[in-house]
Amino acid sequence: MRSAPTLLLIPLLAACGLSLPGRDTPAPAPDVAVTLDPGDSVTHPQARPGDAQTDPQTAAPAAVQASAPAGADGYLGETLAGLGAPADRGLWLTTGLVTAPRPGRVVAASGRAVAVELRPSGAAATAGSQISLQAMQALGLSLGDLATLAVYAD
Repeated sequence: MRSAPTLLLIPLLAACGLSLPGRDTPAPAPDVAVTLDPGDSVTHPQARPGDAQTDPQTAAPAAVQASAPAGADGYLGETLAGLGAPADRGLWLTTGLVTAPRPGRVVAASGRAVAVELRPSGAAATAGSQISLQAMQALGLSLGDLATLAVYAD
């Protein structure tokens, strides 16, 4: 009968942070190695209005992208798009890549393309976009997924 109190004492010692002999082996540290320097290909967060920007290098890529005119082929950039308001019918993309409504087209990673109305979102060009239900279906995209789309102005 005397062994029962001893068995109850072990969990109490463990709860108090006391350890039993032979149980003090530390967990091995994970091996972490940096094998690639990302350089300028990394997207940096865009500064919010009113924030003090101490590193001008982090704001430059977003500012250049937002002010860059459309290329000769009408390429505006890439965006990550999710499903917009399903009740808003038609073929459209709401994006920060345009400042006024205009005709355009989007191309999915699969190569499928669809003509859409490009609508301004009022957000930064690096912000995500919303695409209509009909446009997602025409591109063969899953409705719950986010899709990377190339955006072109016509």
